[in-house]
Parts: sequence; C-alpha cells; structure tokens
Amino acid sequence: MRCHSPSRLQIVSILIVGGLVVTAAVIQSAPAGRVSWPLFVNTSDSLPLGFYRVTKVFDLQRGHVLRTCLPAEIGRAAVQRGYVRRGTCPNGSARIGKPIIALQGDTVVVSDGRVQVQGRGNHEAPVYAHDRRGRSLANAVGTHIMQPGECFLLSTHSPFSYDSRYYGPISCGEAPYFILVVNGFQAP
Repeated sequence: MRCHSPSRLQIVSILIVGGLVVTAAVIQSAPAGRVSWPLFVNTSDSLPLGFYRVTKVFDLQRGHVLRTCLPAEIGRAAVQRGYVRRGTCPNGSARIGKPIIALQGDTVVVSDGRVQVQGRGNHEAPVYAHDRRGRSLANAVGTHIMQPGECFLLSTHSPFSYDSRYYGPISCGEAPYFILVVNGFQAP
C-alpha cells in the first residue's frame, strides 16, 4: 500500500486556518482596557464554538450577545472555580459572551427548572445546586425586577453555563457596548 503525502493545497489550507486561529487567539488575549478587538474566538460551552465578529452598538436589545466583564466578586470567584479563564478584565477574568434575555423594566423569575421573563416567555434552564465537580452553587432563585442599566444574561446554548441564573442581574456597562455576531447576524 502506497502512502500519499498531502497535496500543496491541503498544506496551504491547513497553514491558513491554523494562522487564523493563532492570530484570533493572540488578539483575543491581548490587553485591551475598554477596547474590544474585531474578532472573538469562542471556546466556551456558553455559545456555539467558532469565530464571532465583535460589533459596537449604543443601544442594547434582548437577544444581543453581550461581550463584557463580570462584576468584581463574581469574576474572581468564576476564575477561581474554573468557570471563566483569566483575562484582562479589572477582576482578572476574561470577558464573557452571553445572550441578554431581559433589560430594564422586565421581570425575571428564576425557579428550579426555568427562567421566565414575564410577558416574554420561558427559557428551559435548570438551576443546579452543585456544579459538575460537586461544589455547591449560589443561585438567583426568586423574582428580579430589572433596573436601568441592568442585564440578565442566560446561555441559550448550554444548560451548564455560569450565567445570571447563579449571580442575578448584572450591570450592562456603559455605551458603547460590544456584542457578538456571526456572519453579520446576531449570535444564537
């Protein structure tokens, strides 16, 4: 049996894809302050794996995937437990990307098996008492009336995501906001 070596086209394709992945990873991990790079590579379970374009907006909407830093204590605890990797946020964590399901004026009810945004429907979202390593998890079970500047973030991709089910509403930050889009469309 004769082995065939990869064609020149296959080698070039592998090098191009590998170069893009490395470039995106370097850009994503570079210190940036309030600057956000135009490309984000998602490797977490909170969103589908892949490349996302970072877009600047001045008005947030439900369904936008917000790219933001977690509040200080939440971010530090998330890094310590391994839910979020280290990064350039003031609390030492990496920025997260999570869908917004509720904004100012919405009422969110978190219960054992679902997250309900009153007047906007239910999201099947288990609220676990323990993480996958058996450590107990705080939760945000209860009713939350969203205040000005607050966002309720919930992964619509993974039931194991560390999101507002566990830490409640967070500040949306200040405009401009950075959201993630795929191929020009809002991320799922």
